[in-house]
Amino acid sequence: MVNNLSALNESISEEVTHRASSNNIMKEEAFTEILTEFLIEFGELDIAELSAWRDKNVGAKIDAYAFDDDIETVSLISSIWKDDGAQVTNSELDVAIKRVRKFFSLAIEGKLPGDRIDVGNPAFEVANTIWEVRNELTTVRIIIVTNGETKPREGQIDTQNDKDLQISIWDGPRLLGNLQNTARVGINIDFNEYGGPIKCIRQQNHDEKYSTYLAFIPGKILANLYAKHKTRLLEKNVRVFLSQRGGVNKGIRNTIINEPEMFCAYNNGITVYAESIDATKIDPGIYELSTVDDFQIVNGGQTTASLYHTMKKDRVQLSNINVQMKLMVIHDDDNNDERLADILVPKISQYSNTQNKIQMSDLRANDKPHPELFAISKKAIAPDPTGGTKTSYWFYEKSRGAWNETRNLETNTQSQRKAFDAKYPRNQRFDKGLFSKVWYSYLSKPHIVSLGPQKCFARFHTDFLTNLVQEGDTEWPTFFKKTVGLLLIWNATYKEIRRRTREGLYQSFPQNITTYTIALFSHQTKQQVDLLKLWDLQKIPDEIMDYLLDLADTAHDHITNLPPGVSLVPEYSKKEGCWKGLISKQIPPPPNLISKYLYSNQSKMKISSSQDEKNVEFCNSKGSEAWFALSKWMKEKDWGSGKQRSQCFNMGKTLEANREPSLALSFACKKAWDSMEENYGWNN
Repeated sequence: MVNNLSALNESISEEVTHRASSNNIMKEEAFTEILTEFLIEFGELDIAELSAWRDKNVGAKIDAYAFDDDIETVSLISSIWKDDGAQVTNSELDVAIKRVRKFFSLAIEGKLPGDRIDVGNPAFEVANTIWEVRNELTTVRIIIVTNGETKPREGQIDTQNDKDLQISIWDGPRLLGNLQNTARVGINIDFNEYGGPIKCIRQQNHDEKYSTYLAFIPGKILANLYAKHKTRLLEKNVRVFLSQRGGVNKGIRNTIINEPEMFCAYNNGITVYAESIDATKIDPGIYELSTVDDFQIVNGGQTTASLYHTMKKDRVQLSNINVQMKLMVIHDDDNNDERLADILVPKISQYSNTQNKIQMSDLRANDKPHPELFAISKKAIAPDPTGGTKTSYWFYEKSRGAWNETRNLETNTQSQRKAFDAKYPRNQRFDKGLFSKVWYSYLSKPHIVSLGPQKCFARFHTDFLTNLVQEGDTEWPTFFKKTVGLLLIWNATYKEIRRRTREGLYQSFPQNITTYTIALFSHQTKQQVDLLKLWDLQKIPDEIMDYLLDLADTAHDHITNLPPGVSLVPEYSKKEGCWKGLISKQIPPPPNLISKYLYSNQSKMKISSSQDEKNVEFCNSKGSEAWFALSKWMKEKDWGSGKQRSQCFNMGKTLEANREPSLALSFACKKAWDSMEENYGWNN
């Protein structure tokens, strides 16, 4: 962990130089990319798109942007990069803020893009979208990011073109503070600002590990909290898309509008975790809750969002609605190095969530298999692509800053740092976000990758990694090498797409184009790419690279050809329909030249669309050859357990002999089939 401002500036400066050189971009653009990654991890943003644009004549500038999921809030980011991390004056900040405000003003008044922004620049799209959703837009957030140090100033709240305006500054000291505080920004709630304290009753756990407070919180207060903080209210590892299209949310909305007096009876309420609270005892067992430090809703996010949306869009007052709230304060043991909250909060999220089908997952760096993969990354010597004897490794950052921390611990001199950088090159690092993106791209889920690294990793961890851990038969060293094979594909493709963007051949959105390109590549090659061969080569052969770039053209043209009613490429990319629409098109088939990099003699059959719940009938319908093929496929890819592979093979033998499979074997084989199809991309 970086422990002082000087070390942080040095680390950021080195990373900026590396990215600028590797991607042939300006240092300020590289800095913006790095800082938006920090803000995503801190929960300040869900996702961000780079959009470097500046017009000196009108005094407008923007470096990145993000719309929230309901397109009611737009975040506009501008950077102040200092080569030496020097002081940033108030006048510099004021100018930076003024330029972003000017951009927003011109955009919402329809005076951009005009002829001022090139159509290939993402700033063209954000300006156009601001104009299109000007009536629905309620809030604009201006975020200034800098590696320099600013004088303390309060966050500014104002109005801009009749919209709520929030201005925040992220400088070096603030960044350092959040990195040292487990990279998380807590929300402190003062109920006195919302009409006064809330009465509650208290129940003390017998061993004093935690205290529980039960209360009824007015629906209007909860909606106003969401209006101010949006999804930052939600427990940070479960930042899910909230809408009113699902059955649960429609039911909540209908109750709010038509039967508000029954809301408390029909709704399960919310569960909240807090770091600490200020509560005054007014009667035996009765308290008044005034302030809450680090207010996190770990269950009830849909209830909270539905109250806000219904109040906002349907003009409902919520005056007759109260929501039951269970608030838990977890007390840490001073003699224990690990925070009890880090152990219990994810379990509370998982066990208490019954209002929707979202699977909660504990995404801590010490969950399996992350420690195992981290250890492997420091032991698995990467083959020298030149055929020489150079020794290097692919470093897995299971927690942010692990590469820098290891570098600081293991080196003292410049020559030692140089040796470390040769052993663990910067371009051979990858974190949990990239880890999830490469696999979910390959597993044909580019729409999930497009949700952003936090949401993608949450789904990947729960739906993919957890299954591998539970099966207990995964050879993690082999899995690690396959991961590197995918990283090689991603890095090479992303670099070329960035180059094409700079040359004006593509619109921007390199992340979206890359994930859709790799998903298309996987789909066209039927996931038969020999990833271990790519590990051995440590590079992408020209034959594969040429085909990837052909597919990149197809992917780019598809995701930038927006359907009616959709104004943002990143939003369109998040929809599964975008992916299904792409694979329904005529796509160039793989050239024969790449056949030597594919598994051989691997039979494939069409996925059955049968939903028959009778396991025996399901297994019979597949036929013996399909079960033999699945067993072989699982073995070749080293996926699934040995027991599962044997069961699928036995099913094939049973059907080949015209025997009726047993209920037990049919149950196990259907479960294996469904798991391979859903989580591993089995596409027979």
